[in-house]
Amino acid sequence: MRAVPERVPNYGRGPDNLIWHKPGGRAVADFQPIACSDTEGLVMPWSAKDVPLDLDEPGQRWCPDCLAVARKETRR
Repeated sequence: MRAVPERVPNYGRGPDNLIWHKPGGRAVADFQPIACSDTEGLVMPWSAKDVPLDLDEPGQRWCPDCLAVARKETRR
């Protein structure tokens, strides 16, 4: 599933974490809407990449709401 990452800094207490979000539409002027919110999004987003729904990488996880949307779409 295509996803964009949100970097969550750990401020020197360990590596930063990535939370993957399903894009909620096209990026406009360095703002990427995300599927879990009608108003929130990512500013200056990284490029989208294919991320498995069963992601099992240290320091990475899916946003629970975006994962639910992605799973619902794959069942159609």
